[in-house]
Amino acid sequence: MMWAAVVLVCARAGGAAERVQEVGAAERAQRLWSSGERGEAVKVLEAALAAAPAEVALQRQLSEALLALHRYAAALECAKGLGRDGAALRGAALFKLGRHAEALEELPSGDAASLRLRIDAAEALGRFGESDRALEAWLALVGGDHPEAARLRGLRAAREGKHEQAAGEFEQALKRDPCDAAALFGLGQALKRLGKTQRALEVLAEHRRITPLLDQLEFAERAVDMDPRHGSNWAAVGDAQRALGRMELARAAYARGAELAKPEEAVAIALRRARLESEDAKDVAAAVALLEAAGARHNDARIWVRAGDLVLERGEREKARGYFERALALRPGDAQIVKRLEAAKGL
Repeated sequence: MMWAAVVLVCARAGGAAERVQEVGAAERAQRLWSSGERGEAVKVLEAALAAAPAEVALQRQLSEALLALHRYAAALECAKGLGRDGAALRGAALFKLGRHAEALEELPSGDAASLRLRIDAAEALGRFGESDRALEAWLALVGGDHPEAARLRGLRAAREGKHEQAAGEFEQALKRDPCDAAALFGLGQALKRLGKTQRALEVLAEHRRITPLLDQLEFAERAVDMDPRHGSNWAAVGDAQRALGRMELARAAYARGAELAKPEEAVAIALRRARLESEDAKDVAAAVALLEAAGARHNDARIWVRAGDLVLERGEREKARGYFERALALRPGDAQIVKRLEAAKGL
């Protein structure tokens, strides 16, 4: 009897110790994740779960992390032991893996994120009644003014042959986001059916133009998801946003890239930021200011050459001369810099 009591006390103490360890691992993983060390966060969770495989909270945290890192098969496997509470995670992973019928069996009907996936999964399977019911439920939760609402209503109207209504919904969606590829394609098809051929061809040409740019953006954003600590990853997002004409988003991505940049990355990012300001925004003063700020931190000839080129184009010879002289001091005898300096001097 006494021995049994001792065993029970030890078991309880061991269980308490495991729970403390679990909480510690979860918090450590969260800190690593927040600091951008996402691979390390996953390793911590995997090790903790290996030591305590029945801990549901760790399973959920690891499943969510794997899903965010686009490791869909691993997220699905991890979420298998979560029961009904893991249905949304399993459904999302299955959807991302293209297993739409299985996703519909898992995705709940009570939360907006899962309903949004149910719409697309049912649509992909041709189960349009189910898609329409999911759309109505989703709209009831998020409201008709949600950024995606007009496009989804347009897709439903197009499927029902209501091409005038579909075109109006797609136009509304494109007012919110001119780079909405599905809305562009849908609008082009609706206009064709309405006999507005020239306008349809223009819209579909724009769809073809931006599709590879959106793929480029998705690839860059995935790199940020995997490792948000790298300045070059953020700069790639900036490049893609700039190509799409989303200047504010591009500026924000470049600025974040500059904050995180290693010395060998910083100059290239500064030059790209300056190009946006000078070529797209037509604001040479802003471009030069960015270059001067970057040059104060990273004294690189490329920065001063670009600054010199910009002010020389505006006829500011003396200012250009100063920039080129700084560049030449860093690269003595460089023929291209010498040529620029002579142009600034009027030789």
